[in-house]
Amino acid sequence: MRKQPVLMVSEYFHPHWTGLAQSFLNFACYLVEQGHQVQVLTTRHSSSLPASESCFGLDIKRSDCLFYISRTNYSLKILLDFIKMCRSFEVIIINSPCSNIFFLSLIAKLFRKKLFVYHQGDLLLAKHCGSKAINFSVERLFDLFTISSLAMCDSAYTYTLDYSSHSRVMKHFPKKCKAFIPPLRLPSGKASEEIRSKLTRSPDRNPILGFAGRFVEEKGFDLLLRAIPLVKKKFPSAHFVFAGEVNVYYERFYEANKSLINHSASSLTFLGLLKGGDLELFYKSLDAFILCSRSDCFALTQVEAALFGVPLIVSDIPGARMLVREAGCGVLVKPECPESLANGIAAVLAERECYANLTQGTAEFLSRYGSLTID
Repeated sequence: MRKQPVLMVSEYFHPHWTGLAQSFLNFACYLVEQGHQVQVLTTRHSSSLPASESCFGLDIKRSDCLFYISRTNYSLKILLDFIKMCRSFEVIIINSPCSNIFFLSLIAKLFRKKLFVYHQGDLLLAKHCGSKAINFSVERLFDLFTISSLAMCDSAYTYTLDYSSHSRVMKHFPKKCKAFIPPLRLPSGKASEEIRSKLTRSPDRNPILGFAGRFVEEKGFDLLLRAIPLVKKKFPSAHFVFAGEVNVYYERFYEANKSLINHSASSLTFLGLLKGGDLELFYKSLDAFILCSRSDCFALTQVEAALFGVPLIVSDIPGARMLVREAGCGVLVKPECPESLANGIAAVLAERECYANLTQGTAEFLSRYGSLTID
């Protein structure tokens, strides 16, 4: 394979700690390991970040933002920087969702560059928080720009073809879509005493069940909150621990579910955003991991949990369900159904010994989708 200079563009990138940013970092590191020269153009989501730096074998340039729209930190300067940089690269890879995706794609094709889109999920905004009209309009604008970009690109990558065939935007281009799951780097390190104390197992906290992510409507945590009392009927000492951010500035879903949270407060522990050794200890402390999303392209958290030997309870939705389907590392439950979710949790806990070899199955699953060429 001929090694080519690659410019990767993403609105969010390291050190921003979301699955969207983390997976694109994994993608970039994979290309570096393949011998490509890689530069990343991203937005400067925090004023404390340098305008440019080198790390992970990558050269990173950050463009200043103008303002925030929902979860997007919009930058006009990134387009100007992209025009200056584009001609020096043979391959352009755009991380999607991206507010500038249409203009970036158009510029890339005007310069006759090879263009790839890495699509990590359709934009799905809250239906019960904020303005429904505004959220619907933003989603449709995203669809229009992204479909136009996919029409221009040479190939489009996403985690699974199951997701692409159901995606609002990718389903129009089945011949362009390819499955790719960038190799993961599992969290590791020494856990803090604070997190260690919060995850200590005791007779009144057994089993321990985990869930993680941004506390937003799309992740379906309200469904889990409704399922907790049903689980407690069969497993009275069950305890649930959450790793992630609850104060999401663009969606006040945590506040909207305060009554449900308070109802099960004695069975819930909120750990905050975890990294490194704290996140490793989180996974190693679990008897099961729950992914109850309404929509989820392919959550990296479920993969990390499975690689640590933790069985999964996953909503039977496009993309997210494929790890359980192919690797048999848990159970699938009916989407948006607290009763089905509770039954799935109970089934996994009752047959915990059946998932002793799920790490190997997960690794084999990842190996099937863990390589690509950009020729």
